[in-house]
Amino acid sequence: MLRSRYFMTTLRQLLVLSGLMGTLSLTGCSPSVNEDGVARRSALEINRTFRDTASAELALSPETATRLGMEETRLGFLFQARLDDRSQARFERARLLRLELLGRLDELPEIPEDSRLARHLAVVRSQYQALTDMEAYGYGRYGPGFARPYAVDQLSGAWVDVPDLLISSQPLATHQDAMAYLDRLAALPGAIEDERRRLVSDTVNGIRPPVFVLKRLEARLRRFAAQPIDAHPLLQTFGNVVGGLDASNGRTANDYRGAAARLLMNDVIPAYVRFADEVARLAAEADDTPGVWTLPEGDAYYRDMLAYHTAPGADPDFLHQEGLKAVDSFTAEIDTALSAIGLTDGSVAARLRLLAASPGQAYASTSESRAKALTRLETLARKASGVLPEMLQNPPEATLVITRMPAFREAALTGANYVPATANGSSPGLFQINLENMQDWASFALPTLLHHEGIPGHHVEAAVSARMDLPLLRQMIWDTAYGEGWAVYAEDLAATAGLYDDDPLGRIGYLQSILFRAARLVVDTGIHDRRWSRERAVDYLTETTGLPRDAMEREVARYAVWPGQAASYYYGRQRLLEIRERAEAVLGGRFDATAFNSTVLTGGPRPFSQVEADVEDWYGELLDR
Repeated sequence: MLRSRYFMTTLRQLLVLSGLMGTLSLTGCSPSVNEDGVARRSALEINRTFRDTASAELALSPETATRLGMEETRLGFLFQARLDDRSQARFERARLLRLELLGRLDELPEIPEDSRLARHLAVVRSQYQALTDMEAYGYGRYGPGFARPYAVDQLSGAWVDVPDLLISSQPLATHQDAMAYLDRLAALPGAIEDERRRLVSDTVNGIRPPVFVLKRLEARLRRFAAQPIDAHPLLQTFGNVVGGLDASNGRTANDYRGAAARLLMNDVIPAYVRFADEVARLAAEADDTPGVWTLPEGDAYYRDMLAYHTAPGADPDFLHQEGLKAVDSFTAEIDTALSAIGLTDGSVAARLRLLAASPGQAYASTSESRAKALTRLETLARKASGVLPEMLQNPPEATLVITRMPAFREAALTGANYVPATANGSSPGLFQINLENMQDWASFALPTLLHHEGIPGHHVEAAVSARMDLPLLRQMIWDTAYGEGWAVYAEDLAATAGLYDDDPLGRIGYLQSILFRAARLVVDTGIHDRRWSRERAVDYLTETTGLPRDAMEREVARYAVWPGQAASYYYGRQRLLEIRERAEAVLGGRFDATAFNSTVLTGGPRPFSQVEADVEDWYGELLDR
C-alpha cells in the first residue's frame, strides 16, 4: 500500500511528540516464537504498532491521558497542561492519521488466529475500520470507543468535558500540577470557540442539531455561566486543594485562587455567554426533527453508527421488530407482577407511575432524602458483593464509591454513570447518581440501577479488565454493545442470584429496567430509521415504560445526538443470553455459570464475534477432557 508523505509526516510527528518512536532489536539468543506460537519478530512489530497507535491517540487527546491516570514520565511527553484541539483542522489531522494507522494494521504479518496477540489485533482493527468509515462522512467527533454526529451537544463538548476533567481527574499534588490546572482553565475559552466555529460551519452544510437539543445546550451554558464566581465549582475544588501546597516552594493559595477567579471572570464565563448567544441564534433557525436521516448521507450514516454500537451489518428494521416483541413480552410479565401486589387497574405504565408515587417509594428533593437514597445504594452494594462469588470465579476486590453526581454534571447528564478507577490508583471506581430531581427515582428502581452501574455490572467488568495484561491501546477502546450488554445482563444475574427473592417491588424495578432497554431499541431505530417525530418518540417511551415524561424527553434528546448507542443495551444483553443458551445446550449438566461469566469478562471489551469464539473455545476444552 502506497502512503503519502503527509500521512507519514503526520504519524511521525505525533510519535516523536509522544517520545515513543524508536527501534527495537532482536537478540540472537531469544526463542524464535513466543508462548502463543507467534514469531518474535512479528510480535515485536505488532506490539510496536499498538504502542505507536496508543501514543498517537494520546498526543491527539491529552485529556484522555489525564483521565486514564497516565504519568507524563511513562508517555514521554507533557500533557497535563494541554487540552484537546477541537478545531476542524484537528478533525482532518485525526482522520488522515487513522487512515495511516489502519494501513499499518492491515500490513502487519499474519499470525496464528488463536493467539492473544491476534485477538488484540482483531479488536483494534475492527475499531479503526469503524472510525475511518464514520470519519469519511466529514462531520462529527470520533475516537477509540467514541462517536457523535455533532461538533458539540447538550451532553458533551468542551463546555462540560473540560470542567469535569479539571474537577474529577486533574492531579493537584504539586505546584506544577496547580499551574497546569490554570493553563487548562485558560485554554477553555479557546476550546469552546473552536467548537462554536465547527458547529456554525456544520450548520451551513446541513449538519444542524434539532432545536430541542440546541435549547437544552443553551440553557446549560447559561446555567453554568450564572454561578457566582466565589462558589463556582471550577474555583471551589481547586481553591480547597491548593491550600495544602507548601507556599515556600511556589505561589500562595491566595495567588492561585485569585488567578483562577480572574480567568473565570474575564475569560471563561464570557466565553460561555457568547457561545450560548450563538446557540440561541442557531436554535431560531432549527427544526424539531430528531433523526440523523436529515444529515448528508444520513441513512447510511445511521447504519454505520448502529453497526458501531451493536454489530457489523446491523439491520435497523430487524432490531426495531425485535424491540417491539420484547416490549410486549416484558409488559405482560410486569402486568402479572403488578397484579400480584394488588395493582390491577389501568395500563401497565399507569400502574408503574402509581407505584413510583406511592408512600415509601417516592423521594422528596431534600438533603435527607438524597442521603437516604445513597445509604440504600450502599446497603445494596454490600448485599450484591456478598453473592458475587456465585456469579464469577475469582471475583475482583475493587473499591466502589457511591456518590452524588457533581452539580455541574447533573446539569448535563441524566440518570447515573460509572467512572472506572484510574490506572495510577489515584481514584477508585465511582458510581455517580444524579440526585438533582428526586422525582426521577423510585426506591424500587434503585436495586437494578446499582446492579447495572456497580455490582455485578460496569464496576465488576472494569475491575476484571483492569487486572488483565491488556495493551494500553486495548484499554482505550470501549465496545458499547459488550459493555452495556454486560451491564444489562448483570441485572439478570442479580435476579437469578436471588437478590430480589425478598423484594417483589425490586423485581418489578428490574423488569421495568429491561422493558426500558427494549423500548430504547424501538425508539432509537424509530427516530433515525423510521423517521419518527420527537413527540411520537416521547409518547411511546412514556406510555410504554411508565417513567416520567420529562425524563423521557431528556432520553429522546440523548438519542438524537448519540444515534445507535441506545440500541446497544438490549442488543448486547440478548447476544450474551443467546451465547449462554448455546453453551448450556452443549454442556448440559456440566455447564458452570460462574465459569461462563468469567470467560465473557476475561477477554476484555471486544466485539461479540470474539466473545462467542472465546465461549466456544471454553466449552470445547471441557468437552475434550
